[in-house]
Amino acid sequence: MKHLSSILLLLFLLKGLYAFDFFAPEEIDKRTVSFQSESSISLYRDKEIEPQAIFTISLEQEKPMYRFIGKLNYDALQQRLSAQELSVSLFFGSVHIKAGLFTHTWGSANLMHIVDVLTAQDLRNGILDDLEAMKRPEVMLNLSVYAEQNTLDLILKPGFSASYIQNEGRYALLVDQFTSVTFHEMDTNTLQTIGGGARYTIRHRLLDVSLLYFNGYNPQRGFDALIFDANTFALTDADLIYTRYQLFAMHSNLVKGPWNLALEGGFFLSEDREGTESGRYNSKWAYLAEVSYTDENTNAFYALSYQGQYILAFSSNPFDVDMIASYDGKAYANSLAAAFEIPCKRDTITIRVGGTYQIESKGYVLLCNFSYAISDDIELFFKGTLYGSMSNTTSLYKRWEDNDAIAIGLRAWF
Repeated sequence: MKHLSSILLLLFLLKGLYAFDFFAPEEIDKRTVSFQSESSISLYRDKEIEPQAIFTISLEQEKPMYRFIGKLNYDALQQRLSAQELSVSLFFGSVHIKAGLFTHTWGSANLMHIVDVLTAQDLRNGILDDLEAMKRPEVMLNLSVYAEQNTLDLILKPGFSASYIQNEGRYALLVDQFTSVTFHEMDTNTLQTIGGGARYTIRHRLLDVSLLYFNGYNPQRGFDALIFDANTFALTDADLIYTRYQLFAMHSNLVKGPWNLALEGGFFLSEDREGTESGRYNSKWAYLAEVSYTDENTNAFYALSYQGQYILAFSSNPFDVDMIASYDGKAYANSLAAAFEIPCKRDTITIRVGGTYQIESKGYVLLCNFSYAISDDIELFFKGTLYGSMSNTTSLYKRWEDNDAIAIGLRAWF
């Protein structure tokens, strides 16, 4: 109830703000307030039934010179209020400035990314069929300059957010040697954690090529100052730390009719260049290729993607973070992903199926989604998620085997 009161207060204040015009009067004046509710029931493999009710409030004020977006989520069962976006954009011809809390995507592929480094992941609900829904919004300042054949994109981050990873519960990812450890969190919003980067995009006929650079922090946590029990030698305390790195990368799109070839590749240069600090991630090469096809008549979409990485100066130390994050103790990792989306019955029915296979661990996840538009503002949906592994190698897919689930729910817009 306290969170609901906060939302209503924010709506009241924003309504008052809309009465003021900070810029010269313009003919175009778009104001939108919308509400979305999503209620569902999930049945898991371990026979647990989990209801869910999420309410979203979106507010948008748009004029030729500026745009304000506010989007808040309220999870009724968790009693958790979170902001998906709170941003202000200013438009000065070909120059756009955006500031606030939001997500910003770098990369050219659809199924997976390796250069989309500006926001951390949110894995509290497992793997979803929407990459944007698995992102954690962050405070950023974005300056974009548009020209006919090229675009310059500048990003400044006053700090960073760590990935949302559960230590316990259904989607816990904490490895066994750290299950009873007391962690001490690093302050991620200081002058020392400022990050930023730039992306320059060139467009020529069928081809878009982007060169990018980023200097910031890996949102995946590392471990330092390990303390062991003198009698049992069990790990008892650890500091959570994060690795600063520089990314030198590119991504491209080649479009030929309904076909699209997307490439991403980059080198992550770690602050631990020699790979001697077990609590920090080493430098690595990462690469991705994706081919997709869009049917112009039905708007059906099909895609196949490959992603890989190779870690330099890899260590077999069981407390090294690269070793902990690896598959079967290998310095390399390779994954395949495939998906298709088919709209039917004049877009009233949408079928979406996607899956990922991790080659070294033989782990996999399969996602299925069926939605039916009962009306313009009500949608019925069915979801299915299947995790598994064809080996005993430790992996996310192996840990989440009991999280197979089916769900049914309704979405409504007001």
